[in-house]
Amino acid sequence: MTPRHEQLLQAAEAVFARKGYADTTMADIAEAAGVTRPTVYAYFSSKDDVLAGVAGAVRDHFLSLQELAGDTPAETFELTLRQYLREFVRHYGVLVVIEHQALGDPAYERLLDQIHRRTNRRHEKFMVSLVEAGLAMPHLPPRMIAELVTGASMRFAQLSGADEQSEQQYGDALVHAHLSMLNLTAEAGRCSVEASV
Repeated sequence: MTPRHEQLLQAAEAVFARKGYADTTMADIAEAAGVTRPTVYAYFSSKDDVLAGVAGAVRDHFLSLQELAGDTPAETFELTLRQYLREFVRHYGVLVVIEHQALGDPAYERLLDQIHRRTNRRHEKFMVSLVEAGLAMPHLPPRMIAELVTGASMRFAQLSGADEQSEQQYGDALVHAHLSMLNLTAEAGRCSVEASV
């Protein structure tokens, strides 16, 4: 992705989050990016193409968060979950727009599903590896824990907005709830992430 392409996607995300899909125009995106409309059209064929690009970038960003690792499984979950919540706060507006578009457009429904399903699948896979290694005894199936975390993250993002103190409190609750549901063993606190997977 070129710097200009990334600039346009960032500007578009801000405009979509502020104005919604229906009220956003290519001129709005151009103005927010500080470029001309023909420049926007050089990268995107339509407003729909722009939103699809934004959704894809958000999806890829959420997937990249799962590359974060702490020294132990608990530290990895804490690091990842706090960043996950922070990114839900950051992308909350455009995620709402994508959800709205998904109600009537199967392509956006698939994109939204990819944002959540692919992220949850990776999360679930890591938890399953801990269970198989005898390092966790979850109270719920890992798939359910992943879904609960995603749902709670979205709601906490809505509640915390840009309030850093509130985000910290919701992050604490998210980490505590996740670790309680996963029920890591004492051994998990003594082994490295690499040794556990």
